[in-house]
Amino acid sequence: MKKFFKRLLIILIAAIIIFISIFHKRIILTYALVNKYISLKNDNMRTPKINGLKMSQSMNYRDVIYKNTNGVPLTLDIYSSLKKDNNPSPVILYVHGGSWVYGDKNIPDALSPVLNTFREEGYTIISTSYELNRNKADFNKQVADIKDTIRWIYKNNSTYNIDPNEIGVIGVSSGAHLSLLAGYSSNDDFIDDKTLSKYSSKVKYLIDFAGPTDLNLLNTNDLNYDLTKIFNSIKDKDTVIKKFNPMNYVNKESPNTLIIHSSFDPMVPYKSSKELYNKCVQEHAKVELITLNSSVHDLSNISSTDIGSMSEGLLKFVIFNSPL
Repeated sequence: MKKFFKRLLIILIAAIIIFISIFHKRIILTYALVNKYISLKNDNMRTPKINGLKMSQSMNYRDVIYKNTNGVPLTLDIYSSLKKDNNPSPVILYVHGGSWVYGDKNIPDALSPVLNTFREEGYTIISTSYELNRNKADFNKQVADIKDTIRWIYKNNSTYNIDPNEIGVIGVSSGAHLSLLAGYSSNDDFIDDKTLSKYSSKVKYLIDFAGPTDLNLLNTNDLNYDLTKIFNSIKDKDTVIKKFNPMNYVNKESPNTLIIHSSFDPMVPYKSSKELYNKCVQEHAKVELITLNSSVHDLSNISSTDIGSMSEGLLKFVIFNSPL
């Protein structure tokens, strides 16, 4: 019995040492990356760099077709790791916003410095497109497009030296809505490309920038022509809301989630993010919420203070979900 307790004590001490070493390493890495980001951001205010605000200047693969199921080739861009080693790279997938109708896969300037900071630490950034709604709403296809992007990453991981077990997703606005649905739903949900359906769509974590997570809260009374046409095409609104509300898919196995949302958002109610946060807590899914104070939705006029808090929180979240 004494030998048993002695061995147990040795195992526990070893486990504690390993835990502290990993935890300490991530604290140090967080501190280093936050300072590197601040330095990069300040440098770019003085002199533009190739790895600065404009990520498109250092893109490695542009308009890679990941599928074509509807007569519309869908493409993605790849920004490879800037770290020179042979280890498979963790992946951050970016999904653009635009009210499901507009937008493209160009990465916003507000996100470029922090994403390039990750590239310097060994991450690959992938920015994807999805089929935009034109004459009618087709959320099913759009969610399937995001899941098929993830499946494509699994399929092509060796070609681009990326680690499919280390995929995080950043979605903005409607892109966050689609990303949450893609990440929370099961692998057998939202199938489009049959050749990709045999691959996994599992991700490790999700970052939600002001996503409409409760469609019941959206104000659809004062929309432009395009959006009015889209929402008027929905005949059974209750069924659509039930199927495409990310909160309906949350469970204790859901990927870790970081929610970033302004309490003064003029387009998507901040309440929806609070509801998602509360649902994750209720279901014992890991979640964090960062509240911004700018009157901003799409990051276009975000304040420097909010850029700082957003970036630091994002850096910490990714690192503590990271293999680095």
